[in-house]
Amino acid sequence: MPAGDYQGTYAAEKVIVTVGGVILSGFTDGDFVTAKYDEDRYTAKAGADGEVGRAKNASRMGTIDIVLSSSSFANDELSALFNLGQIGGIDNPIPIAVADLSGRDLAACSNGWIKTTPDMVKGKEIGDRTWVMQCADLTLNFGGNS
Repeated sequence: MPAGDYQGTYAAEKVIVTVGGVILSGFTDGDFVTAKYDEDRYTAKAGADGEVGRAKNASRMGTIDIVLSSSSFANDELSALFNLGQIGGIDNPIPIAVADLSGRDLAACSNGWIKTTPDMVKGKEIGDRTWVMQCADLTLNFGGNS
């Protein structure tokens, strides 16, 4: 595209995060979602003569880190989901999705769970809480903005 062409507008308030059907809110200022595969998609090996082969990694495991303000009510909802599994209640994998409605980015899985709860830290100011989600079948789509 030529210089000066309009590329779209990103709007953080249009990023929708759902965990187990619960729509989360109360994200921290700054980066509040990070989604990534746990392993490289391919590994390559070069022979002595310089020929290269590669192996495709079939694993789609990945993680989605969600950073909430410590004052967010979403912490209560995620705690309830986590604690249900801990006390012997509902412990099935759950769907997790991150969709940018101002663009075309998407991170989603149908078989996810809360891998790690945040550290409980108290101080003078409102802090952040990072929830780590594990996905067995993560799909990532990287798009631009509308």
